[in-house]
Amino acid sequence: MIQEFNTRLKGPKTHVLLIGVGGYPYLKGGTEAKQQSPELAGLGQLTSPVASVKAMYEKVMEYNVQDVWSKPLGSIEMLLTPPPGLPPVFPGMNVENASLANIEDAYFSWKKRCDAHEENVALFYYCGHGFQKKYHFLLADDFGKQPANPWRGAFNFDDTRDAFYSCKAATPIFLVDACRQVTIEMLEKDLTVAPIDLPSLSNPEESKNHLTLKATASGQVAYGKKNMPTYFTQAVISGLDGLVARQDENEHWLVDTSSLGLNIHRLLELINSKQSFKQRCQINSGIPTDIVRRKTAPIAWLEVSCDPATALPLAGLTCTEDDEGASAPLTRKPMPDAWKLNIKAATYKLAATFEAGGDFTGGFIKTSLIPPFRKINVKCQ
Repeated sequence: MIQEFNTRLKGPKTHVLLIGVGGYPYLKGGTEAKQQSPELAGLGQLTSPVASVKAMYEKVMEYNVQDVWSKPLGSIEMLLTPPPGLPPVFPGMNVENASLANIEDAYFSWKKRCDAHEENVALFYYCGHGFQKKYHFLLADDFGKQPANPWRGAFNFDDTRDAFYSCKAATPIFLVDACRQVTIEMLEKDLTVAPIDLPSLSNPEESKNHLTLKATASGQVAYGKKNMPTYFTQAVISGLDGLVARQDENEHWLVDTSSLGLNIHRLLELINSKQSFKQRCQINSGIPTDIVRRKTAPIAWLEVSCDPATALPLAGLTCTEDDEGASAPLTRKPMPDAWKLNIKAATYKLAATFEAGGDFTGGFIKTSLIPPFRKINVKCQ
């Protein structure tokens, strides 16, 4: 499925390729399951890729309506294989499955569109099973069709990404949401998995503004809850939504390749505090360039506590925007847990107050939510 936008506009555009592989017909639980090698016997169906691709697609379309892509949306192409028994994900839309042949066709179609202008943004997103030996292998839905060599249904992502650098687009962004484990069988065999595209020795090493974000480190697992977007995908979306935004000289709010990469672990911690330790993303980036640009302040994330922590259960908390004409202050009665707020990025006055005769006196602090996610302790005496 390819959708094209802003066809009358000349100049650079953003071109998106989304690939989600949740259904694997030849693996455990698949509609044509075959007996695989012992190490692959437990590999089966996934629900997160469907929810993740749906979330990414909806976000791409939302940004197009809001006109916040730094380069207007030019096209979006999507491949998706749901696991068996799942209701239609995109009713009425002709979305092809993510077989290796379809992934190859979609990749070259996407690359051709990206090659039309040197200032294009090329956004590639994959969510599904992955393994890593020397290179990162991503699995198409026909992985395991030939159990004697199941890898005929996979492709070498790293070489494919390197081959893409021959494209004129100066800003290729690769988001890879897949595990990177290795099996003993992979180590024992002279395993070769072909890339979709072949790197050339004459290619530049990397495009100028490149960004590659892998959801986890080599040898490790990527995480997510059943039927929900993965933690990595949620973190990426929260960053694009503005949690890593900065203001330029015109007071526009910008999300760039560098801020998204540098803050990905902090974003993971906001989604699920355990993931900042479990899931160590791999980041590779070039010269920062804008991805998203907003004229209005994004929604920020703020966590308010007290110092010392023993004051928090006794403190009444107040959050007031430091701007004349702002809305009424937000307040919270004494509670033992930190106060978590989703409010527009701005400067705020935070205060902690206590009933007369208590062990603590009030505290006050002024803070700016730029970047728009912070943890603040109000000092109390």
